[in-house]
Amino acid sequence: MEDWPLPTQSVVEQCLGRDYRGLKLPIEGARIGSFFPDIGCDRKCDFCQTPNYHLGFRAMSPKRTLQWFETQKQAGACMSLNGSDQFLGRVLKKGAREEVIEIMQGIREMELGMLWFNGLELKKLTRGRSIDRKSGADLRPDEELISAVFDWTGKGGSYFAYLPGERPMLGQDNYRKLLPWQEHCEIMRAIARTSLPHIRYGIIIGFEDDSDESLSRLEEALWMLYEDLMEVNPNLKFQVNAQSLSPIPGTPQSDQVRKAGLLRIDEPALYGNIWTPTIDTRYLRYDQIADWQARLLKVGSEQFMDYGREL
Repeated sequence: MEDWPLPTQSVVEQCLGRDYRGLKLPIEGARIGSFFPDIGCDRKCDFCQTPNYHLGFRAMSPKRTLQWFETQKQAGACMSLNGSDQFLGRVLKKGAREEVIEIMQGIREMELGMLWFNGLELKKLTRGRSIDRKSGADLRPDEELISAVFDWTGKGGSYFAYLPGERPMLGQDNYRKLLPWQEHCEIMRAIARTSLPHIRYGIIIGFEDDSDESLSRLEEALWMLYEDLMEVNPNLKFQVNAQSLSPIPGTPQSDQVRKAGLLRIDEPALYGNIWTPTIDTRYLRYDQIADWQARLLKVGSEQFMDYGREL
């Protein structure tokens, strides 16, 4: 990745857009670039194809990363979509936490706004950096790192972040990357204390053991989390993104769903978009999951960007 040649300004200009899901930008008509400063992922989640690519995790140096962002700034971009699977995967390497801080400081200095549309792993924002140690994991928020990643100056830094809660209350059984609920909420409060203007909080429903009772508990917890964040930062705009479990072929999740006989609509065009429920749970039909999806999308402040489906 370090050797990838920088594109010419004319190429970058042709790749700039002007809209991201209806999100109101700080400058009307602002142009938006996009960039992946790293590829791969250090995680192995059962719903994801990335581990099958056998790439591991590879990231550009801070210097090269900022050069790429500078090409977008020079081409007229005020914002940039960062689609990294694991931007924070850098923190696992000794000394690389400072690289994240250096990158974000450089982005703020060039007055470029970041739109994190593919998620930032909350567990890597802890003091323990998601590293399992014999002494146990330190799950306290790394306030300095959180501030470096999420602060918004009014012209540069993080303007929008998709934060993957995934299955926030029970997810440790499904995804090792998730925090216990109380620690999860503490990280969210720490993020709310920054100057980040917009959070889209992602959850996944439609797991085999999901029921009306479990989803009601989730709904109650999400409203409590939202109200808690509003006490911390009344200006924060918070919107839930409720996705349905997607049986992407070739993933362990797909194999489990098919073996259990829960897949009701075997149509890639539907389950591939992670919005249209196609799976039953042991207690709910897929259409009931769709009803819950629409209900959970209403948690939060007023809609500030497109949901991706009609309610």
